[in-house]
Amino acid sequence: MSKAAKRSRADAFGSLLGSMPDLSPARSPSISALPLQQIMVRPNQPRRHFGEAALASLVQSVREQGVLQPVLVRSVAGGYELIAGERRVRAAQLAGLTEIPALVRDATDEQADLLAALENLQREDLNPLDEVDATLTIVARQLKIPQGDVLPLLHAQRRTPQPEVVEQLDAVFSRLGRGTWRSFASNKAGVLRFPPDLLELMRQGTLEYTRAAALARIKNEGLRFSLTQRTLTEALSVRDIALAAKPESTGEDRAAPEQLRRMRVLLDERRMAQLGKPEQKRVTALLNELEGLLLGSIQPRQQGKSKRS
Repeated sequence: MSKAAKRSRADAFGSLLGSMPDLSPARSPSISALPLQQIMVRPNQPRRHFGEAALASLVQSVREQGVLQPVLVRSVAGGYELIAGERRVRAAQLAGLTEIPALVRDATDEQADLLAALENLQREDLNPLDEVDATLTIVARQLKIPQGDVLPLLHAQRRTPQPEVVEQLDAVFSRLGRGTWRSFASNKAGVLRFPPDLLELMRQGTLEYTRAAALARIKNEGLRFSLTQRTLTEALSVRDIALAAKPESTGEDRAAPEQLRRMRVLLDERRMAQLGKPEQKRVTALLNELEGLLLGSIQPRQQGKSKRS
């Protein structure tokens, strides 16, 4: 993401904070070096998983250059609670640092939730589940309703729009810059309907969205569980999952399409012209019988009769 795009996204997010002061570290003088042991991660911190390779790369960067962007915290009893920057805190710990630059802000629980969600949406490695969770948090805070009521509200507004509510929703999603609320409700939020075991694997970073979506389409719970385990151990692709989920066909079932393909090749006027008149007459009779069978005007011969004929 370019610097201009980041500034634009930050400005849009800043408008969601209403009357809260500007929290950009570049504009604030209150950056302090805080002991890492005094910083606690919030129990409902939005980010759940950190890729090992990306984290290792950040640890190396921290060892060489230090932590370049301050984390955001608030004062709590016994130390500080992390609002944004958990990956930087973990990297600093792994790099052997004892302190980290931090911006200390006074923030209520609701403001901390909103700030954490906004920070989460700015990640370049954001997965669809984290995006949906963060978006629901932001919309709930903006509309001052419980987070669990957001999706029912969106679906209700799609069915029976209320102008004042639609105006609020349009404004919030426009500032987020991630599509319309209608698209969010009908498409992105669908990830929440995935089975709980798949959602947990996504939150752990063990299973990415595309393969989780392929597994979620499998209605047979036993088969889905089996293929989920195979996906994790054998690294099945989306195509592998789709093929494995299809019911196995019998030899006769597989033969029928192949016979049809061969017949399309063989049914050619030039081939017919090369046959003698008795053979042409026989082929014509067989084609007439086949046409009658396919159109339902001729009943299939009894197996006993076909053997005697």
